Amino acid sequence: MDTIWSKESDAILIVGRFLENIGVRNWALTKEQALIALDQFEAEGIAVLGGDVYETQEEGLQSNYDNWYCNRKENESKSEFVSRSVAKARDYINNYKLNRTVFFAIVPEC
Repeated sequence: MDTIWSKESDAILIVGRFLENIGVRNWALTKEQALIALDQFEAEGIAVLGGDVYETQEEGLQSNYDNWYCNRKENESKSEFVSRSVAKARDYINNYKLNRTVFFAIVPEC
């Protein structure tokens, strides 16, 4: 498989379900997998630019069009951005409420 984001990011995300069959070159992770991935991104110094939410449907995973994003602030150091972006992603995932099983596709900074 070709590298999607970077070798480091791909190694973290590969635990999820690959979404190429629906035209998305990323992985969808369960809540638990996503929270572990965020810890790993923070430890590796990789910022999280955002993510998308997927739901289980009869035909497989489908986007429900919910998402979040995080942009780097002017004069924000790399380490500050990593910490803030991971915290924002963690907060979004922890507080996401839906009665169906959902998965999160995380977009790391390359």
